[in-house]
Order: sequence, then C-alpha cells, then structure tokens
Amino acid sequence: MSNALYRLSTANQYDVAVRNIGQRQTSLSNLQENLTSGKRVVRASDDPVAAAQAERALTRLTRNETDQRALDMQRNTMALAESALGQAGDAMQEFRQLVVSAGNGAYTQTERDAIVQQLVGLRDQILGYANRKDSNGQPLFQAL
Repeated sequence: MSNALYRLSTANQYDVAVRNIGQRQTSLSNLQENLTSGKRVVRASDDPVAAAQAERALTRLTRNETDQRALDMQRNTMALAESALGQAGDAMQEFRQLVVSAGNGAYTQTERDAIVQQLVGLRDQILGYANRKDSNGQPLFQAL
C-alpha cells in the first residue's frame, strides 16, 4: 500500500512540475514579446486599465489633430477673406477717385465714356471679390 501512495505522489509532483514549467515558459514568452516590442502593454489583456488609458489618449490625439486641421482651414479662410476685403477696399478707393475726377467739366464726352468703362470694370471686379469662394467652394461672404 505504501508503494501506491508513493507512486501517486511522484506522478502528482511530476504533473505540478510540468505545469509550472509551462506557466513559466508562457510568462517568459510574454516578457520577451514585451521586451522586443518596447511596450509595456502589448495586448489589452496584459493590463486592461492601461490599455483603456492608451485608447483614450489615442482618441484625444485624433480629436486634437482633427481640431487642428479645422483651425488651419478656418485660418486660411480668414486670410483669404481679409485679402479679398483689402483688394475690394483698394478698388473702392479707385472707384471713388474716378467718380470725383469725372465731375471735372474739362473732360470731353469720349473721356467720360472711358471713365464709365473703367467704373464698370471696377464694379465687376468688386462683385468678383464679393462672390469669391474659399478652398471648399463655399462663398466667403455668404449671409447666414
């Protein structure tokens, strides 16, 4: 009878030893994988809390990049609108000067007709500035 207990104990010790070796090999493999990847968390099951934090951080980074692109587009649109307003202001100043000079009584009808043509050209130019579109094809100065 004592032989049977001895054999059972030896088999049990053998199974425990094999199970421990398998667990240690798995642990070693996971550690080597972490070491070669350079990351503390390779799979979400390694550390669920850290994996969730990393996922939230990636989401915030993506949202920040999207917001930055939107801000850049708005900045470009504002610069384009500012440029169009500057050009329209210059054209209005030239328009004003032509209107004042057209009141000169010394001009002939031909010279006044030439001024009218210049005024029509300036009007069209100003309308072009007013109807300018941004990089997305949307009007810069649309009424909301």
